[in-house]
Amino acid sequence: MKNRNFSFYLIIISVFIIIVGPELFSNGMFMDGLWYAVISKNMANGFGSFWDPHFSETIYFHFREHPPLAFGLQSIFFKIFGDGFLTERIYSLSTFFITGWIIVLIWRRIPGCKFKSFGWLPLLFWSITPVIFWSAKNNMLENTMMIFTSLSVLFILKSFSSNKISFLLLAGLMLFLGFLTKGFVAFFPLSMPFWLFIFKHNYKIKQAFVDTSIMLFGTFFPFLIIFLFSPEGITMLLQYINKQVIGSITNIQTVNNRFFIIFRFIQELSPSFIIIAIIIVSTRKYRNIKLNNRWIYLFAFLGLSGIMPIMISMKQSGFYILPAYPFLSIALAMTVAERISSLTGRITDRGFKVLRLIGFVLFITGMGLAVLNTGKIGRDKEKISDIYKIINSVEKDSVISIEPQLYSDWSLHGYFQRYAGISLDYTNYKQHRYLLVNKGHFENFMAKYKKIPIGSNLYDLYKNPEYK
Repeated sequence: MKNRNFSFYLIIISVFIIIVGPELFSNGMFMDGLWYAVISKNMANGFGSFWDPHFSETIYFHFREHPPLAFGLQSIFFKIFGDGFLTERIYSLSTFFITGWIIVLIWRRIPGCKFKSFGWLPLLFWSITPVIFWSAKNNMLENTMMIFTSLSVLFILKSFSSNKISFLLLAGLMLFLGFLTKGFVAFFPLSMPFWLFIFKHNYKIKQAFVDTSIMLFGTFFPFLIIFLFSPEGITMLLQYINKQVIGSITNIQTVNNRFFIIFRFIQELSPSFIIIAIIIVSTRKYRNIKLNNRWIYLFAFLGLSGIMPIMISMKQSGFYILPAYPFLSIALAMTVAERISSLTGRITDRGFKVLRLIGFVLFITGMGLAVLNTGKIGRDKEKISDIYKIINSVEKDSVISIEPQLYSDWSLHGYFQRYAGISLDYTNYKQHRYLLVNKGHFENFMAKYKKIPIGSNLYDLYKNPEYK
């Protein structure tokens, strides 16, 4: 049976690599993930610290937009693998393999589950969710937070069998680490005792209260330690809460409707819904299938607990609810596990050998695509091409002037910092040795400047002859 299930694991992992691989190791990244890589790299190289992350010399010298744990963890990868552009990709991909492993462990820990060997099934539904492989390529903070929220639920399930208090404390500690990664949105697994009370007939309200209290202690005791022994930590977290949390609720709007996140989550799960429909049609003659509805509902509502709080703010994006998908995928897998058992039971040993062969071919194909595309420019092709030409003419770790119109091009700041540690200053055209402007832009004072011929497509680079 283990060898049979290995075939499915291999195919799922291989298809994931085929989808992610061509872009994973190419140049260019979504702006948020690019900035997180910059901050992590800076931290690894001694610019900024864990409680005082640093982006550049000219903007976000003290970065307070997010808690620091993901940057701290990723900085370890930069210390190990160096500053090459693959470092953040390796880190991002590793978070998904770790989360996938935790999903399988959660599946095996579900009490009464008759199909514990089918850990690949929730992995299938999780890995075909479009935002999952998009986030794997783009180094989002939610990638790291997903590990801690998933571990928290795993430890809650482990508490059913032994060392109850210890595992519940560990579950709470994971939520603290989740908060240090992305803030209050990491706390949604605290709802699990409530859903256990609602859907598990032998789980009483008193037990839910006690278990939640133990988890809360495990979550908030570390904050007390920080308060007593790390004043800079408390200062940083309070500044984050005031600026990012309160600010996003009161001032920032990125969507027109609070229900955006609901529509987005339904859209993301549409591939899974299609596969489930195909499975049901393929097994329609099996009418005596019994579903473990209590656990299906529990994991479904646990996943929804990670979605609904996002609606409080008008600042929403599809990747914000990434940590909810492991639990939604488990719920979906439970609805068809018995049907899948019936289907796989028809496959002969020779059939599984063919599946393994297909898996190995797909794996080699995926790795080949990743290697072939390593270093190629994917996203922001013209911009990155120009930046490489510019940094060959400008000193690394320097500051160059830019015209004000370029200030809000956040990925431009990110790429210059990521590739050469160059900060961009829009406050004074004449303050620095070099000036970067949009292609064709010219002002009278620039007549004294020397234009550097770099063969760029989007920008012109000038040198200030008066700079000393």
